[in-house]
Order: sequence, then C-alpha cells, then structure tokens
Amino acid sequence: MALTLIDGIDRVEGITRKEFQEKYMIPQKPVIIKHFYGANSPLYNKWGFDYFKKELGHLEVGVYDMEGEKRKDDRSYKGANNKMKFGDYLDMVQAGPTSKRLFLFNVFKHKKELHNDFEFPDVADKVLKFLPLAFFGGAGAVTRIHRDMDNSNVFLTELAGNKRVVLFDPKYSDLMYRYPFGTHTSIDINNPDYEKFPGLDKVTGYDCTIEAGDTVFMPSGWWHHIEYRSAGIGFSVRSLSPNISGRLKGFYQIGVLTHLDELLRMLLKDRWFETKKKIAHRRANDAIAAMS
Repeated sequence: MALTLIDGIDRVEGITRKEFQEKYMIPQKPVIIKHFYGANSPLYNKWGFDYFKKELGHLEVGVYDMEGEKRKDDRSYKGANNKMKFGDYLDMVQAGPTSKRLFLFNVFKHKKELHNDFEFPDVADKVLKFLPLAFFGGAGAVTRIHRDMDNSNVFLTELAGNKRVVLFDPKYSDLMYRYPFGTHTSIDINNPDYEKFPGLDKVTGYDCTIEAGDTVFMPSGWWHHIEYRSAGIGFSVRSLSPNISGRLKGFYQIGVLTHLDELLRMLLKDRWFETKKKIAHRRANDAIAAMS
C-alpha cells in the first residue's frame, strides 16, 4: 500500500511580497512559483549543462553513488569517495539514467560572478544570499527524505530537467520515525513498510513535479524527498525561519546536536544507532497512542 500523498500544492506566478507573506511564509505553507526570479533571468537562459561544462568542466568533484555506497540512514553524507572531472560527470548524467549525484559542490566558490546572475525577490526576510547551492543529477537519482539541519526555509529552483518533490509537514516527525539528534529517517517513500513503521498510516504528504523555471518553497523543518525524473540542475537559496523558536532550533541542531551525535557514534559505534532506532520507534508508538 502506498503512502497517502496528495497533489495539493498551490502554483502561482508573479506573487507579491504581501501575498507571499500572508499565504505562505507566515503560515509556513509550501507553494510552487513560476519564474520566481523573473522570466528573463540568466538563471533560466544561461545556467545549463553546456555552460557549466565550458566554465567549470575541468574541476575535480566528489560524486555520490547512492546504489554503490553503504547507506547511512541516521546521518548526513559528509564526503564522497568517488572523484571525477565535472565535465565528465555532466556528460554522464545527460547520457542516461544514473544513481550518481553531485552535491556539496559550491560552484559559486569557483565562479564568483554567478552571484551577479540573480537577485532574490523581495518576498522574504533574513535571506542567506551568501549561501546559494547548486545540485546536479541524472534520471533516477534520489535525494533521500530528510529535514534540513539548519531549519531554514528553502527556495529550490529547477533550471534544467524536472524533479519529483514529496513534502511532509514537520508535525509528522515522530510518525515518520525521525532519529533523535538528527534530521533523518529510514522510511522508504516509494515502498513504505507499514509492518515495521505503522505510524506511516497516519501521515499525509504532498506530491508534485517541478519543471525548469519552477521554484518550490519548502518551509522551515519540512521533510523532503526528491527524485530526478531527467538529467537536472537545481539551485537553492535559504531564508531563516520566520519564528524565533525555529531559528533557535536550527542553531541548536547545527551547533550542538550534530556534534553530540558524532561523539556518541564514535564512542558507542553500532550500539548508538540501535539506541536511536529504539527511541524513534518509542516516539512513534506514543504518537499513535495519542491519536487513538
């Protein structure tokens, strides 16, 4: 039985600051915005595979193979074991389906003038303009479900190709078996195991597809699972949570919890993961009981 997913995300174009704040930012509700940066932005007509291959193809990058590498369900990936030329990687993802993805690669570090190609629209406050990120992947590549550690809002823009994006409200975190001290879970969006994770029967998510030119607004703390339907290029900008409590939670997760988690993993090894699984299941059982 599949998860309960609905296609209920609003789609808009030319939204004003007042509309965005009232309908989406303040209530923390997802939305897909067409041509968020303006229809004539260089983001949409310049940032393609050919451009990046020409400008940065000579660089060596770390590539993640989610089928060939051991899964780390309870933690973030800190580094990639596979290295290759960026240009070769771009050729590979365009040639056909592949599970190999490229992230944690800062194209802006190597080509600073890219910052001049976009101006973030005046719809949000406390935007982290100094920290844009680019993402690359081929058809079949998957970004496993997670919540972002810094608890920021995310504006994810598709520049080439298309992606499936599945979102879940943070209110479902316990029912999704979130591991303590982190922002990950072992659930499989496409093949949910209700016997192992019965709390999933109480969860409802949003399922949508973003095409080139679309920007999906993912509010602070929302869970997201992303699948590359084709070779694709994505670009994201973040803004701090509109709530003080949300910002403090993000700072605490980055500054304290993630380091404590690493320390306990180093000291307890596999026993720490087993402990985290037990805590996640106990929280889910409590949440299920509270709904009865």
